Amino acid sequence: MLEDIAAKYPNVEYQEDVELFEKFAEEWPARKADRSISGPFGNLPVLHWNNTHIIAQTLPIGQFIARKFDLYGKPKPTNEDPIVFQALIDGVVSCAYTDIIFNIFMVLWNQVDFDDSTDPYARLVKKIAGDLKMLNDLLAKSSTSFFYDQDEPTIADYFVFYAFTLAKDVHSALLPANEDSQALDKLEQVMRNRPALAKYFNEGRLYNRFSGSPTEEQYRAKLVAKKN
Repeated sequence: MLEDIAAKYPNVEYQEDVELFEKFAEEWPARKADRSISGPFGNLPVLHWNNTHIIAQTLPIGQFIARKFDLYGKPKPTNEDPIVFQALIDGVVSCAYTDIIFNIFMVLWNQVDFDDSTDPYARLVKKIAGDLKMLNDLLAKSSTSFFYDQDEPTIADYFVFYAFTLAKDVHSALLPANEDSQALDKLEQVMRNRPALAKYFNEGRLYNRFSGSPTEEQYRAKLVAKKN
């Protein structure tokens, strides 16, 4: 979202500081103890806003930015209650983050064996694919490429875009069948073609490690090897 916002509003500047997992054990304890860095809850991510406020946790950060920069869209028809409409958008955001993104982190932490139907997390894998199908079905009802007939992406589209591409990057078992992901495929294409996002990806600025699991890189390499 921040890339699109910075492109749209020339007066907006932001700096992305990444805590490298490779140095996490040696650097993070001191940063965590410093509440001027880690914020009220002592964790990541945090947003330092105008050097006056520290906003913590992924969902509140995303929702704050969306409200600040009008990324909740406009209800259609225009006489629909805007508070109800915001709740609908937040429902999509919550599903994308809580039910999909967070659960994919669980998959990475627990090194799920996708070929083993008796794996303790096999049901979670099916749930992730099922939740993506539900989001696809909801998106397919829209008259545009974005949720709820919006002409421009809302916070919901950004979160679902990340959830869907994250699932694709990890394993095909996390995805619904091809016929059940066509709306998500279209959303991904449209989002990747947005100039600011295309620039972001082309410059290789997306950090290639998703979770804090110390074994994520080895696990994902193993998945790639099995695929090949």
